[in-house]
Amino acid sequence: MIHDIRLHGVLSDEIEYFTTIAGDDISHRYFFEENTDPDSGPSIRFFSHGNELILTRRGIRHQGNGGSFCEYMFGGDQPKEDLMRKEVLNRLLMYGAVTSDNGGGIRFLPKHHGFDDYRKIFFEGNAISNYFFFVFFQDIHDFREQQETILRTIGKRLKRSPFVRRGDDLNLIHELLAEMNHPRSLFFLIRVLNKYHQAFYELYSELYLKNKSISDGDAERLQALATHYRINQFDQERMKIDVIYKHRENKRIIDEYKDVLIEGEENQAISNSQRARLIRLRTLCVRNNIPIILPNILDDLLLKNRKVLEADEPKYIQETREVFEGLFIREGNPETLITNEDLEKLLRAKQQATEMQDPTFDGILMDTVRLCDELADTEGDDWPLENFGYIITHFDRYDATYMIINQLAFNEEVDLTIDKLRSLLGHKKAFDETNPDLFHGLFIRTVLQNRYLTRFGRKKIQILDKGLKAIEMGEKTLADVIEEIRNIRDQENFYLKIYERVRKRIREVYTKIHSRQERDAIRKQLFTELMIDLEINKNLLDLLLNQAILNINKEIYYTEKLLPRILREGNHDLRRDFFENSGIDRFTLEELERDYYERNRISPMELSLFQSSSA
Repeated sequence: MIHDIRLHGVLSDEIEYFTTIAGDDISHRYFFEENTDPDSGPSIRFFSHGNELILTRRGIRHQGNGGSFCEYMFGGDQPKEDLMRKEVLNRLLMYGAVTSDNGGGIRFLPKHHGFDDYRKIFFEGNAISNYFFFVFFQDIHDFREQQETILRTIGKRLKRSPFVRRGDDLNLIHELLAEMNHPRSLFFLIRVLNKYHQAFYELYSELYLKNKSISDGDAERLQALATHYRINQFDQERMKIDVIYKHRENKRIIDEYKDVLIEGEENQAISNSQRARLIRLRTLCVRNNIPIILPNILDDLLLKNRKVLEADEPKYIQETREVFEGLFIREGNPETLITNEDLEKLLRAKQQATEMQDPTFDGILMDTVRLCDELADTEGDDWPLENFGYIITHFDRYDATYMIINQLAFNEEVDLTIDKLRSLLGHKKAFDETNPDLFHGLFIRTVLQNRYLTRFGRKKIQILDKGLKAIEMGEKTLADVIEEIRNIRDQENFYLKIYERVRKRIREVYTKIHSRQERDAIRKQLFTELMIDLEINKNLLDLLLNQAILNINKEIYYTEKLLPRILREGNHDLRRDFFENSGIDRFTLEELERDYYERNRISPMELSLFQSSSA
């Protein structure tokens, strides 16, 4: 007995479809026909009593019950109710659905028919794959009752099924039939695929997943493919963002960031402790090479109801709007429309928006690129898009520079290569042409003021700053600066290995021995072991071992003496004084506090409150 039938066809070089039909007595039913029109080309019609879907080269004509659904892409248009439910994976549109008069839900019109072109389908839905469906009911004839039955029985399943993301049509259709529990029904499921977008998405995934980054050569390949297939900038960006988000390591951090925002949204306010967690997660994004636009998108989606009114917007947002709105005013010389002053305003606004976690800036950016694409597509006016591209080039320079410098500062495993340093020089030159102090102000000064910067991170940034200037003056080569920074990186790696090796020994033994002779003996033993295990200069080992022992003793003092006193007296000034004068970096300090709270079974909420109050 036949349980399902599957059909696959191609409508154009860009669009193909996969149809699965399953249900009662399927082998004795006639349900599709192919046609060819001299003007519109080939089409295929799927139908049952009162329902039909006609797939043409231009789009899909639909009549009857059912609707469409697709997997949500990260950052896409998504109702807040769906965004705040972890189990909701998919977007569902039901034909004929309108908001109830009382605003308390939805109702269905008496009948429905319509047409969607593929540009709209892949623009408003998923950029790669979208589903359409309808159901033949043997025993239900009223359209509204059919839609209500579909929504009631399988609405939740359609929004939650993981088979949608996988494109597993067979398991999906049988899952839906079982959930619907109408034995004599027939289910039509049509998946429409954009092959151009799929090629771009898969290439970007392949290139990004290698090193969690895109090289200049990779970017050229992607741009060539996008140009060949005429994929607009907006669709390129949403596919890139979706790929970056779905990387396993990225998804864990971004989902945690989302959870904090949801918690704040449920309480209608972001508390100080939640804000501290968000700042920490944003720092982790930098440490893990996650573009900061991902948390910015979540800010925009989940906090948009609490955005400030335009009249109350900060100056940098007002200036951003002014510059971008100027793209659509065609007067004067286009070459001088975007001035150095405009660029500096936008770059400093981008920096401030990142520091303030203000999603408004990226919202303006996305609105502008969408409007530019629409003008180019509907009116053939490429002029705003070309000017916008000039700005985006500088934003790309900002993002690349920001990532290189912050990774160097906060990630001890990152190696600054000749190519990266050469790129930094090129970016610095472009920023210096805008304003001689712009590069230093945007990147060097900002990172040196970051409270999470370690001692070694500070040294590397200071050497980089001096080294770039020395290279420009002809006093040093690229290799000279690379060697200096690698020396600090090697010291940092040695220090971390030494620190981890001696921490357990010191914590378990060192504090229990009171005589100086016994302590010196243990230190000598550690020194001997490390000289054997590490290829390290004797004098450097002596220096780093002393630093490790000193820092661990400071940590022991903090957790055993000072922290209990701070909590007992509520004296947060003691914590700030210790942080500023001990040389212990902020990450280590917070981990010590986290460990203390866990050992003493104090709630994580109290820890967040304590750390935010002491910031």
